[in-house]
Amino acid sequence: MELMNKDALMLRIDLTSPMMSSFKQDPKLVAAINRLYSREEVVGSALILPERKLNFTEVQDLVKQACDVKGKPDDILTNQAKLPRIGVIKKIEEILANINNSAAEDGPPKLILRNQRLWSNCIYDLDRVTLKAFHNAKTTTLCYSSAEDKSRFNTIIFILTKIHELLSKNLTVTRRELFYQNVTRFGNQSKLDVGVRDVCCLLDSPPWDLGIVATAKGLIAGPLNIYQSDGTIVDCMTSGGTLIPQDINGIKEFKSTAKYILLVEKDAIFQKLLDEGALIRLGPVIILTGKGYPDVCTRQMLCRLVKELRLKALALVDADPHGYEIFLTYKYGSLAQSHLSESLACSSLLMLGARHHDILTLAPKEAQLSLTLLDKRKLSSLIKRPYLNSPVGVRIKSDLEAMQTNGVKAEIEAVAATALCDSYIPAKLIQGDHLG
Repeated sequence: MELMNKDALMLRIDLTSPMMSSFKQDPKLVAAINRLYSREEVVGSALILPERKLNFTEVQDLVKQACDVKGKPDDILTNQAKLPRIGVIKKIEEILANINNSAAEDGPPKLILRNQRLWSNCIYDLDRVTLKAFHNAKTTTLCYSSAEDKSRFNTIIFILTKIHELLSKNLTVTRRELFYQNVTRFGNQSKLDVGVRDVCCLLDSPPWDLGIVATAKGLIAGPLNIYQSDGTIVDCMTSGGTLIPQDINGIKEFKSTAKYILLVEKDAIFQKLLDEGALIRLGPVIILTGKGYPDVCTRQMLCRLVKELRLKALALVDADPHGYEIFLTYKYGSLAQSHLSESLACSSLLMLGARHHDILTLAPKEAQLSLTLLDKRKLSSLIKRPYLNSPVGVRIKSDLEAMQTNGVKAEIEAVAATALCDSYIPAKLIQGDHLG
């Protein structure tokens, strides 16, 4: 930490400079950014296979990651997209036919789903939280005759019929729009979200392949052009940032001169960095935020940017249990979305800050807050997560245990007396000791 603090003092930048265009980066910072851009060293670019025997689905996923469809004609890609759609339509028809046949034979219809509430139902040796295959997983049986299961059962049937219609007509709908189509049935948005998750798990397909897209809330800024399938081009060099598209699957290509990606937990910090001129002072960099707990679109966007632009991504979060949980969600994925981790978990993500030892050294005492009872419960839960028993995870667990022992937390603003671009972020980039 002494090295970081020494570097931090040396890297203080004058914000009163009349022209940001005349600003020159510290040579040490330029060198640090260039090291991040060394594409041969991108973490996760080489696949590390687990020692156990892989099942067929996992082998398919790994082969898919190794394949490059870039440069294929649009008509070939369109034909490839049609094949799984036809298969999903057929699968939905089979499920609905089986339910109708059960009802006709006076037997209560049933649906068997993999249980997505158990960490033990996931595997972790592919550097992300991955739901086990159906034949290896613990299951939950929904029976239509059960009063407790009937509502969830009906929700699944409604969503299946709606997806059949969307795929047949090649249409898309947002979750929010789907909710308002039958408010009385769902009652609240979370009930629909659980139903969509159940159906995705049942069909072994992500929601965006079923015509259901999430409402985006994240923002992105930097030297990046997004080329969408409808021909529009989104320029992300705009004041205040650009809203992340809700149809990430509909993006054809990214073009960027950025050398790394900075993922920010909060919108307030995102805007603060833009106001401080971070795109120039820390650039060339792409900055994005999910505005708190990440939505599907932001997580999917991060994964695609890292993979397709071959850039390293660094996370800037609060040094509290919630900040670490958000970092872990981006990196490993979540239990609720474990069936989508291939597209949502960015296993190469590193934590730039604010780490627990940063606040002990840099944050003033009045900014170091005591952990609440809820914080302590959250910490205990995070420490027990199975994926933190890996060689990489052990370092993260060590940070969490130190926070638990010291009993203090702080927000990212506490580590920077003035602007984050003045010293803290440049010093952390130069130091290069990133977590993850």
